[in-house]
Amino acid sequence: MSIDRAQRLRRRADFDAVFQAGRGAASGPLAVRARFSDLEDAPCRCGFAINRRVGNAVVRNRIRRRLRESVRALNRSGGCRGMDIVVIARPSAAEAEYAELDRTLRRLIGRVQPSTSGSQRGGK
Repeated sequence: MSIDRAQRLRRRADFDAVFQAGRGAASGPLAVRARFSDLEDAPCRCGFAINRRVGNAVVRNRIRRRLRESVRALNRSGGCRGMDIVVIARPSAAEAEYAELDRTLRRLIGRVQPSTSGSQRGGK
């Protein structure tokens, strides 16, 4: 099962916009760049950047499948509403289990979200 077409970053211009105007955070096996939409109720749109240094095609696709499932869960919970996100896998992602990737992604999304009423969100 794939991510809905409306919830994917598909064009290079979308990726470029996130990298140019987005906020970033990194930890362990992942790095994240996120840009915020004016529409807070818009679904989270996500793209993945997984370099060949991470591993061969089988390894990269396994990481991508795990990250897609994590993003689906985030969308269901509303944890990334109104954001365009690019998830960048680092070489250590090849050995990471799904639970570690999911936990890291959630923590990074929390770190890049704008502060609410003077307090910083995320970082739990």
